[in-house]
Amino acid sequence: MSIVYDADVTVTMRTVEDPVGLPYTVNPVELVGREVLVEVRQGPPGIVGLQGGPAWPWQWMGDIATFAALQALGLGTAEARRAWRVVAENALYLWTGMEFVRCANAFQRPGHQADPTTLVGEALAGATGSAAAASITGTAPNQTLTITFPRGVTGDVGDPGSAGAIAAAQDVDMTGARQDSVLAWSTSDNKFHPITPPRLAGPWAIAGNQFTGGSNLSQSPKTLATMNIPALPYAWRPIVLTGSIGMQNHVSSVDSGRVNIEVRLGGVDGVLVGYGVSVSLANSGEVIFHPRWEYPVSPSSDLGVVPANTTAALYVIAKRVFGNANYSVQTAAAQLIVMAQPYTP
Repeated sequence: MSIVYDADVTVTMRTVEDPVGLPYTVNPVELVGREVLVEVRQGPPGIVGLQGGPAWPWQWMGDIATFAALQALGLGTAEARRAWRVVAENALYLWTGMEFVRCANAFQRPGHQADPTTLVGEALAGATGSAAAASITGTAPNQTLTITFPRGVTGDVGDPGSAGAIAAAQDVDMTGARQDSVLAWSTSDNKFHPITPPRLAGPWAIAGNQFTGGSNLSQSPKTLATMNIPALPYAWRPIVLTGSIGMQNHVSSVDSGRVNIEVRLGGVDGVLVGYGVSVSLANSGEVIFHPRWEYPVSPSSDLGVVPANTTAALYVIAKRVFGNANYSVQTAAAQLIVMAQPYTP
């Protein structure tokens, strides 16, 4: 073989694709200056190799101007696996603890602009004497920055503050408040809630010429008076506080006939809420009204309850209990006084 060139050269081998699939019989060689370029046909892809071990973790230390400045740091084994970008070379240098590993042209153009992250702040109180802490949770761009502040020691009792509105207190829930409501404590949520006032409301009264009387009457039942009570903002039950009316049973003998007085809610056949017993004598007497119920009543019973925002009417009725004697009613001193008892089942 004849020597055609006698000098040190750099040999660069470059692969080329085989579009036909035939083996090369000649590998081109090109000499440019002191560099020899050899084109070698690219072979078929090989099989996938074994999974390599995990890369060494390293700590990013940021930019440094030159490699000389990096060397001047005097790194030792304690600084192993730290990495810098040397700006002058656009190279990444990884310190192994003994030497630098250089990755040339490690940084190219900047990546695309990501969506801005929206941080939502959250503050928590930690235990007294604990250290402050901060953490970011969630997935960008929606994340939460949580800062934990140590709770301080309990301070001295401050001066009394000015009076505030009860409705604005933290332990008061005014949901459902209405006219005449009062606050009551609830153990379910440890707060005050508005309830219907437990006191009686009223009174309402009628008297004298608001009653209808008469002499030698035979009708039974006969309506002697009607009392209308305006609507209340809560459910309630009428309580006959007191009342009276003059009455005479026209009997020939004692207990041969009697007409009593009833107070009923809503009509002559409504719920009985009051009663007065007359004297079965030929002389006139005064019938005293008092509360009365035909059936057992308890705080949770709805007997005789008027719904909220509903006008109620009470009827004073003369009704024969036995016998057939006539009767007379004197209205000069007649009266009926009624109170409203709030209904809280």
